[in-house]
Amino acid sequence: MSLTGMGPKKTLGRPAGHATVAAWGMRALMGYLERRGVDTAAIRRRAALEGVDLAHPEQRLPEGVPRAVWTLAAETTGDEAISIHVVEARIPATVDVLEYAFRASPTLGDALGQVTRYARVMHDRVTVRLAPEGDGVRLTGSVPPGHPINRHQAEFFLATWLRLARDTCDSDLRLLDVAFTHSAPARQDEHRRFFACPLRFEQPTIGLLIAKADLDRPMRGADPALAALLGRQLDKLLVSLPADPSVSTRVRLLVKDDLPSGRASVDRVARQLAMSVRSLSRRLEKEGTSFRHLLDSVRHELAVAHLRDPGVELAEIAFLLGYSEQSAFHRAFKRLAGLTPLEFRRRALA
Repeated sequence: MSLTGMGPKKTLGRPAGHATVAAWGMRALMGYLERRGVDTAAIRRRAALEGVDLAHPEQRLPEGVPRAVWTLAAETTGDEAISIHVVEARIPATVDVLEYAFRASPTLGDALGQVTRYARVMHDRVTVRLAPEGDGVRLTGSVPPGHPINRHQAEFFLATWLRLARDTCDSDLRLLDVAFTHSAPARQDEHRRFFACPLRFEQPTIGLLIAKADLDRPMRGADPALAALLGRQLDKLLVSLPADPSVSTRVRLLVKDDLPSGRASVDRVARQLAMSVRSLSRRLEKEGTSFRHLLDSVRHELAVAHLRDPGVELAEIAFLLGYSEQSAFHRAFKRLAGLTPLEFRRRALA
């Protein structure tokens, strides 16, 4: 029986051409409401969620459903800061495999990189970026026109990753500021308490501004081998989703497949995507990146994972990353990390 007593649980399909959202946010919200005695059956009925199995690990919902449920939940409870309260009461691992990948990352910067790479696992149309801004780096989230999210969804997204960072990195982690696209709520005391930083409303994008030095903070549950394993699982999840409008995501996947063979090149990737090199470069530029940046990024992420495994020789890592010789790997890694591969390995293993 379903939670509503309306018969067997069901899963929702993925209508072609329609954006979908992972159900993990709804699981957290509905669990929070049920523990507080709220009539979730009424909310499910009004949001067309009757009988839907939110606990199913692959459950996805039409993007309008979570938007409606958050609105109904806020109206029913009269709680202006319900998103923050749900995050604070959230049971660990609510974000499923992406949360485990976040927790297993070596540093906070690596963990946030997992969020940017696999954001589409959460929402078909969301784009998450890390971009330098002043003395910090801002984690931003955005969706294209026609795929809006409401203020509670935006606050839940930002609060979720901030809580995870504090849980797995440093409970005293402080932001430089937090930005919202919506207008300031009538009461902001809970927002000030939770985010503990300047609040900026009516901004172009939502985002957390993190000090650059904090990106190097080690994660308490770091496990590079597990992070690499989960990354492969997340890659499969991305492939199972509807066609990704993000060219950069598709380029990353193709590059990762081609690196060991030494065939990763802009010409080859352009052919695989059925476009000219010039068109590919223009598309990537619009997404704020380039083929060279994506190639370097994928190589560096894989290099860090391999270097933390003492059983993999440096020459083997160079081969796996598609370098013609070990000295080329040495120079490239030092340029990006400021350390030689051997120096990085010694520090990591220490």
